[in-house]
Amino acid sequence: MYIEKKQAKKAFCILAIAFIVYELIFQFVVFGVDMMEMGALLFLFDSIQWEQATEIIYYSGIALSVGSVISTIVVGLILRQKPCFDKKQKCTIKTILIFYILMQGLQLVGNYILLPISFIAYQMGYNFDEAISVASDSSTLLSAFVYSVIVAPVAEEILCRGIIMKYLEKYGKVFALLITAMLFGLLHQNIVQFFITTMIGILFGYLAQRYSLMAAIALHVLNNLSVELTGMLAERYDIVWTLDTAFLVFCALESVVILWKKRKSISAFFKEEKSDVPIVKWFFTTPLMLVVVVYFLIFTIASVTPF
Repeated sequence: MYIEKKQAKKAFCILAIAFIVYELIFQFVVFGVDMMEMGALLFLFDSIQWEQATEIIYYSGIALSVGSVISTIVVGLILRQKPCFDKKQKCTIKTILIFYILMQGLQLVGNYILLPISFIAYQMGYNFDEAISVASDSSTLLSAFVYSVIVAPVAEEILCRGIIMKYLEKYGKVFALLITAMLFGLLHQNIVQFFITTMIGILFGYLAQRYSLMAAIALHVLNNLSVELTGMLAERYDIVWTLDTAFLVFCALESVVILWKKRKSISAFFKEEKSDVPIVKWFFTTPLMLVVVVYFLIFTIASVTPF
């Protein structure tokens, strides 16, 4: 596969521009919708004070829903890339179940990766409490629940796997899958979520490439729904976190068995596209893309808060 360096770096530069525009539009739209919500609450309900309205908006998912949808559409227009919903292979309930187990197993792996990092941060006077709260707390308002379980999974999968990964696939499917997974993790701007979302992003990408974009969306919805339900139940029953940990351990052990059985097909998938082109080097040495990665990485690290 012949790839011209100048053409590839130009494509990566355009992708970086798309990310910058995405972030600007997302923040602008969220702020605008928040202000409209604030005005509506104060105008319609005389009993609501500014502090109460601010708290309601903070826990609302309306602005996030509107912002994510509009920003995703704009990225598609910039990259001139339409999401593809074509089915490659039949995806059964069993397939989704297997990938759900793998996803939960990776959640445990991600938690263990965070242990030494959180220990170092603690020694320096920082903790992950706020980041953990953002990542695992259940929604308090219906709009936030709808955003978490429906809007976010659909928008994020269309953005990452439907648009960005498809845009990068001309430079190699494995390259596109791994880079998109990394960008997906950075987009969350949360140190607790980064490692986990990057790893499960690989699963979402594999599902989208081998089965369909809808399969990736379905698994993403299932993941977010699990987080929401676990959080809701944990608020009422303390034993839920113990049961959840036990379930993650089971899934991690089962994942080892699944991956061992599928080791040949997994190895073949990552080896099917061998190329002497240093496409990864070109990607990370594209100046504007490097700025974007560093920007999101800084905000990811900034999610760690002092005592």
